[in-house]
Amino acid sequence: MDSQANKEKKVVSTIEKVVMYFMYALFGFMNIGVILSGEFNSLFVTIPITVLSLGLTNWGMKWQNERYIRSAENQDNIDSLKKIIINLEKRITDLEEK
Repeated sequence: MDSQANKEKKVVSTIEKVVMYFMYALFGFMNIGVILSGEFNSLFVTIPITVLSLGLTNWGMKWQNERYIRSAENQDNIDSLKKIIINLEKRITDLEEK
């Protein structure tokens, strides 16, 4: 059985790839448009915005995805503890019946 953390890792890595490819395409087309327009002075504005936006987006997504994965790992740990408690309750009731 797949754990919740493994499922979460697969989902968030896929979402991260899709969003980052979209961001690369968006800013790539924007900078290519600036270059083709001949307004090279505008690159002094668009390049720093591109670098800052891509960096912050990538960092923010990795940070958020780590939080999701930690939460899923905690949920897996709670489920395993729940199984242990159920087994202990069964053993206690069996001992009480004897």
